[in-house]
This record gives sequence, structure tokens and C-alpha cells, in this order.
Amino acid sequence: GQTRSQRLFSISTGIDPRSLTFQNSDEFYLFMEMRAEFKWLSYQMTSKRWVLATEEYNRRLIKKKGQSVVQKNPQALLRALGDIEPKLMSKITKNDY
Repeated sequence: GQTRSQRLFSISTGIDPRSLTFQNSDEFYLFMEMRAEFKWLSYQMTSKRWVLATEEYNRRLIKKKGQSVVQKNPQALLRALGDIEPKLMSKITKNDY
């Protein structure tokens, strides 16, 4: 279920807050697989590409987990990529694989 603040956010914005973040490792690993497959780089992503990427992500998530999943908002993927890119770059520059 949702917390009180999540319910309030959902009511006031019409957005399920769970759609803005990854809720478990399955969602995160699907994102990482797709990031590698499609070679997503934040500086190359346009609004349209984020929407298309999110549609494909949600399609694959439903296929993997079933209809009961909370589909993601493009913001979830955008944030995840923004979080992971600096970590990957740091590992690459330090040869820390």
C-alpha cells in the first residue's frame, strides 16, 4: 500500500508516486539491461526518446511481472539514468570493474 504522503501526492497530482521510482531489483535490472541494449546516454535523450523508452520499458515490465505492476513514468527512467551514469563513469576512470 501507499503511505499517507504518497496518497496525498497521488490525489493532488494524479500521479502514482510508485511510478516515479523503481520499487525492486527486478525493475532496476530491467532498466540496466535496456540501458545497455539501447545505449541510453542522458545527453542523447530527448523528451520523445524518454517517452518511447518508457513505453518499451513498461511493455517489458508487464510481460515479465504481469498486469498488476505500476507502470513507470518517464521521470523514473530519467532519474535512474542520472543516478547511474556518474557511478559508472567513476568506476571506468578508476578502472574499478
